[in-house]
Amino acid sequence: TISKSLPKNTGTVIVKHSNPCGVSINKNVVKSYKLALACDPTSAFGGIVSCNFKINKKLAIELNKLFLEVVIGNKIASEALKVLKQKKNLRVIDANDLKLNDLQNVVSNFNSMLLQFSDTRTFSSKNFKVVSKKKPNFKTLKNLIFAFNVCRFVKSNAIVLIKKDSTVGIGSGQPSRLDSCTIAINKMRQFQTKNDSDEIFAASDAFFPFIDGIEKLVQAGVRAVIQPSGSIRDKKIIKFANQTGTILVFSKTRHFRH
Repeated sequence: TISKSLPKNTGTVIVKHSNPCGVSINKNVVKSYKLALACDPTSAFGGIVSCNFKINKKLAIELNKLFLEVVIGNKIASEALKVLKQKKNLRVIDANDLKLNDLQNVVSNFNSMLLQFSDTRTFSSKNFKVVSKKKPNFKTLKNLIFAFNVCRFVKSNAIVLIKKDSTVGIGSGQPSRLDSCTIAINKMRQFQTKNDSDEIFAASDAFFPFIDGIEKLVQAGVRAVIQPSGSIRDKKIIKFANQTGTILVFSKTRHFRH
């Protein structure tokens, strides 16, 4: 469902243990995959690659360079399928007919079952409010919404760092939001070459309860942050953003994923 939520014919998602470890959107399908892989090539080993476009032979050759469990595409070219079949235990799935309409999740535990609608609503700028003095331009807001969209599919507490329509660091599943910030930053420093001119944006799946989380992100070079509102300390977070010249955008909804 993550790749289906991305702009058509551009999106690649790499998933490991139900968590995205690399996401990118690019009109060049091979570049889209390579940028997603660059986010965390170590975690991608043995993972799932899902593309919201038709997989061609050139991309299939790149995919075969890495051990993968599953490859998903919106149609698979016959030449690409021949290449992918060279991997004995690889599962190849055509998800072209999969629709996100009225999808429901089923969670069962201790003879009980929870049925809930999937968090797949399409975001637009109307779903967010700029609360900092410094305002984002169109490109920045687009990147922030992309980051927030990825973030809702990451296990809480979730932090996503992006650069130029690609994730560069993902921190997931930590009881402390501050720890998730640290993991995302460390991933970025481990696998990315960062220049002073690079614009790094961050998304959080829920509000920052204290300044320490957003402070750590800004110290790591993040220039804009998108997060849900609702904390009793929202005003302190906004004040910190204004003091540091950081763009801050609020969402009205949280997106916890457990």
